[in-house]
Amino acid sequence: MERIALKLGYLGTQYRGFQIQPQSVGPTIEGELFKAFEKLNIIEGRVASNYAAAGRTDKGVHARSQVVSFDTTNPNVAPRMINSMLPDDIWAFALAKPHSDFNARKDAISRKYRYFLPLQPDLDITRMREASELLIGTHDFSNFSQPPGHHEHEAEYYSPIREIKRVEIATENSFVVIDIEANGFLRKMVRKIVSALKLVGGGTKNRQWVEDLVARRVTEHIEPAPAFGLILKKVSYRDVEFVEDDYAKRRITTRLNEELVFHSTMAEVLDDIVGAYVQL
Repeated sequence: MERIALKLGYLGTQYRGFQIQPQSVGPTIEGELFKAFEKLNIIEGRVASNYAAAGRTDKGVHARSQVVSFDTTNPNVAPRMINSMLPDDIWAFALAKPHSDFNARKDAISRKYRYFLPLQPDLDITRMREASELLIGTHDFSNFSQPPGHHEHEAEYYSPIREIKRVEIATENSFVVIDIEANGFLRKMVRKIVSALKLVGGGTKNRQWVEDLVARRVTEHIEPAPAFGLILKKVSYRDVEFVEDDYAKRRITTRLNEELVFHSTMAEVLDDIVGAYVQL
């Protein structure tokens, strides 16, 4: 029996989130992963394999580097082998053999997310950066999260306390790129933070409003930013060495470049159609 840690990437557009749902509500990243595992005789089940995942991204959210861990007796586990059984928008690209008690969720020391926010003329990036400084540190982020329902796994252990280590905001092409690193994130936390910073940048809200939210002097519902702009960028561990599969990475790069050409072309097509109607 070996303990395996596997790095995954995926485009979340067609999925109902990462985690398998208790009801049949549509495909999930984890559901497709377990199908591949079962076809390849990699694991015998979630409990028997001590399976764990670093994060539970929401519906439509993407990942550059998600991590899962499990026990297996199959000596031939490799990213390229797993990819042969996965849909084109989910892929494995690196593998590690950590200590026998390694848990992808509990042993993570930090997680990094990146959000792409379309750059608008009225957004003041300086105001956004000043407001983001208030988020750094250990706080109760209840105002920036959606608590788990009673049916959800580990809901009874829910705590809104998290530590944000850094927030970086930059402009890139026609987007505001927001990077957030924390020891862990609550449900929809990044997307709600993005929405709050956007309100400050647009002048609808101010820095004091964010300070009041963080200090819990006010309670307010914040609509999360759209899921399609969010990427789970990285999960960090101590003393775990991942070996990347170069063949798998080449295949993934080719596949994603094809997607890039398609979406770039579609952006031009949509722009042309919108322009035609504007002129009418």
